[in-house]
Amino acid sequence: MRIQLRRVSYIAAALVFVIASEAVRQFLLERVIARCDADGGGARAISACSELIRRAPADSIAYYNRGNAYQDLGDRDRAIADYTKAIELFPFYAAAYNNRGNTYLSAGSYDKAIADFTRAIEVNPKHALAYSNRAWTYAQIGKPADGLPDVEKSLPLQPADARALNTRGHLFEALCRTDDAIADFRRSLAQDPDNQDSQEALKRLNASP
Repeated sequence: MRIQLRRVSYIAAALVFVIASEAVRQFLLERVIARCDADGGGARAISACSELIRRAPADSIAYYNRGNAYQDLGDRDRAIADYTKAIELFPFYAAAYNNRGNTYLSAGSYDKAIADFTRAIEVNPKHALAYSNRAWTYAQIGKPADGLPDVEKSLPLQPADARALNTRGHLFEALCRTDDAIADFRRSLAQDPDNQDSQEALKRLNASP
């Protein structure tokens, strides 16, 4: 009888150890996920996301977040590779298309950027950033008339978006609609007083903030 009780005690202790170990593993995993999800995590986020990918190779969000971290560090090639992998795992990942488009845009690959912003919009027709980013890309390649409809779709979705207002200001300026441009640059500054691009645009147009 005493031996049987001792065996039960060992089993109970083993169960407690297993449960405690699983709780520790879950806690550590949640910390890894939190670091991977952190905005602007830089090298720490890359390390955490790499660990998460090792544990869950099909986690598209981990690839997306690591792509964001690489982008923050200016590593475009690795950022594009991770966004591409995230899209392979989840072909309807609008944010990954948008962010890969931003990376292409920063590299001067305008056609690829437009293609990605377009795909993001196809996947999510209410993706305000994709509209405004495509509009900005059109502004960069001298096609303001093509960009204006995009930013007009973006602003109703995010009316207080300083960057979108700044983009529309540039489009209006390129289309020689100076008064409209000044109004938008001022609206942009009202939302983000530190927006240097809008400040410089108003100086260029001889207009006060």
